[in-house]
Amino acid sequence: MESLVRLVALILAIALFSGPTALFLTWLPVLNRESTSKIAALIRRILVTFLVVIGSLMSFNLFIANVGFAASLMAIIGSVTAFFAVKREYFPNGFGNKSGGGADRRNGPSGQH
Repeated sequence: MESLVRLVALILAIALFSGPTALFLTWLPVLNRESTSKIAALIRRILVTFLVVIGSLMSFNLFIANVGFAASLMAIIGSVTAFFAVKREYFPNGFGNKSGGGADRRNGPSGQH
């Protein structure tokens, strides 16, 4: 019975904390500077992708299972923050900006220096 509790706690922790952790990695100023090496940027992108995929799978499993309100709320929080992490990592200028202009919005408005 104790192992089942640990498994459920692990699933809930992954569903809840993977999205915010991925979002934190996209926000962390040390990893998002222009002077950051390509290796560090690649490792960050791999970690963000891994966290988002694992968290989304766990959240999806919680959505389709008949679970209580608290577990569904944890899955929603994890999914929404994972969505914003993907948006910040792969689409920093927004989804609809096809012109190629503009600045990278991960580090604030382009007018501030």
